[in-house]
Amino acid sequence: MFLDTAFNSLPTVKTNISTAFTETAVKMWMYARCLGRGKRPSSALICQTIEDLITLAFVLMKSKAKNKKNVGYKCSLTKLQVEWLAINAFREVLGKRQSGYREVLGWLDGRIERLRVR
Repeated sequence: MFLDTAFNSLPTVKTNISTAFTETAVKMWMYARCLGRGKRPSSALICQTIEDLITLAFVLMKSKAKNKKNVGYKCSLTKLQVEWLAINAFREVLGKRQSGYREVLGWLDGRIERLRVR
């Protein structure tokens, strides 16, 4: 129901997904902050994790429609829309904590630029 564009309007579903990605970004930041300086994940690992999160989220959203229990379920979002929502959620959260995430923010900004071109 949360992601179902047959039940909710597209803007509502986008808001739901954006909120979920924002919450995920905050939890990632809080978890990393609790680790000691030498144990925090590298920028490369964070970027790869965000990539994997986008892929997994999109697959789960689309695969739900294939389940016979979810008759009528439809999620009209494209992979680019899901990517845009995730990248911007992480950019918003990590942008407030710039000092420890310069490389990740640069990567996120590059992704945002590429998504704008499309």
